[in-house]
Amino acid sequence: MVNHKIIAIKLFKSGKTNILVATDITARGIDIDNVSLVINYQIPMSMDSYIHRIGRTGRAGKTGKAFTFIN
Repeated sequence: MVNHKIIAIKLFKSGKTNILVATDITARGIDIDNVSLVINYQIPMSMDSYIHRIGRTGRAGKTGKAFTFIN
């Protein structure tokens, strides 16, 4: 069986795709360098989830931006 999540992460890590859409569960396990932008389509249910989401950007002294859509 093909694991589409693993394929998508590999494509993103390699730079072959610029956008990765992920759930909170996936976002917690991702360790990818040079993520410059995180967009939260929904407000996370907890502060811990929010920190994990936006923590994907601006790592290792680099800058990044995080935006959250609020309805």
